[in-house]
Amino acid sequence: MINTVIRYFENTSAIVRFFYLAVFYLALTSSMSAQTTTPRAEVPQNDDKQLLQTILSEVRQLRSAVNKAQTNTSRLQIAIERLRRQQEQVDRLAAQLQEAQNEAQMIKSSKPEMEEQVKEVENQIQQAKDEQQRLEMQAAHKEIKNGLTQHAERESQLEDLQTKITAQLQAERSRLEEMNNLLDSLQREMESQQSGLN
Repeated sequence: MINTVIRYFENTSAIVRFFYLAVFYLALTSSMSAQTTTPRAEVPQNDDKQLLQTILSEVRQLRSAVNKAQTNTSRLQIAIERLRRQQEQVDRLAAQLQEAQNEAQMIKSSKPEMEEQVKEVENQIQQAKDEQQRLEMQAAHKEIKNGLTQHAERESQLEDLQTKITAQLQAERSRLEEMNNLLDSLQREMESQQSGLN
């Protein structure tokens, strides 16, 4: 029987082997103790079978618990990796949103200055003393007006972009929260199993 048990241990993992050895050692000690106090002839054969069945049942329960713990550990590792990637996605979108907001703010703050430049150039055009100066001022006026138009177009694009990124960010944050909840659930389950083993 001992050889059979040893062969069985060689095909199991180190953790499971440890549990089996501990249970086998306790059973062997109990059996030896019973033999020293009670003559062999007086020990009923049914008690030996019942003890063996009890040990086998406990070993199966321990093996099942260890297998379940290993499965949950793998699930936990996968969940942590997915959570890490999801957090990176949320951080990336948040950075894009902040960048779009900063650019929109720069455009907005530069608009009054450009409008003031337009008025100033318009006054210079009216006060121009010769045709050459007037043409130069008109070219500058056109350039500034084009800049204002481009700023307005970019501002509109940035508003659309911010709306789009905000919606994506909300969706990704919801997914991140779901993953956090799943991770918490797995951790509670593993803690419960650990308490059961103890």
